[in-house]
Amino acid sequence: MSQTQLSVHTKLQIPVTIIHSPDMPAASKVSERPFTWPEVQQIINTNDLDVFARSRLQTEKYHAFKRELRLKGTTVYKHLLTGLLKWAKEDEIAGLSDSEIKVASSGDPIFTNADDLKIIKNDFPYFFEDNVAHLCVWTKQPIVSDKSTALGDISKETRSVIDKYVYKTFVEKAGIPRDNLVWFRNWEALQSVREISHIHVLIKDARNEQIEALIGTPGAPLER
Repeated sequence: MSQTQLSVHTKLQIPVTIIHSPDMPAASKVSERPFTWPEVQQIINTNDLDVFARSRLQTEKYHAFKRELRLKGTTVYKHLLTGLLKWAKEDEIAGLSDSEIKVASSGDPIFTNADDLKIIKNDFPYFFEDNVAHLCVWTKQPIVSDKSTALGDISKETRSVIDKYVYKTFVEKAGIPRDNLVWFRNWEALQSVREISHIHVLIKDARNEQIEALIGTPGAPLER
């Protein structure tokens, strides 16, 4: 890491350190304390997603992970497809750039086909309190951004569809209280992996068995 600069986010008064590393294409934000659940809810409700940051330890782990991938001649996207999602085999994408890799989807509307969906843990979560789980729902079917938004956000219609899937999967199927659950999709400007779509799901006070029962599954897809 070449240099650091201390700053404070003015909206929530959260101490943040800006870290510049040759392993990352852009500066990384490091939060000096965990985000509380009320802060998490406020950030998502106001769509101030650029506030979120990792802990110093998670940031160092993420930088080391990126460095290891680079030394192996691979990318985060390829690692996701072959290692975590199992949606591609290494020999199928060997020699291809990320932009050349196409993951075939069902073509059905988003969050309606089980073959298009998989829930996994975020290996490098943002800095939340210990009782908050950070999951990601990946989808082969692209979550299209609203072109009328400057930052590449999603439309109200898309947000409504995702909200129904999240409720069906995490509240009705997993039994998680709605007040203990929030979700968001990063704006395009904040996405570290843009080749395949995903949403973030944050869950407070979930039991381990509730989380483990969801990992590796498509959740509860909506009816087509």
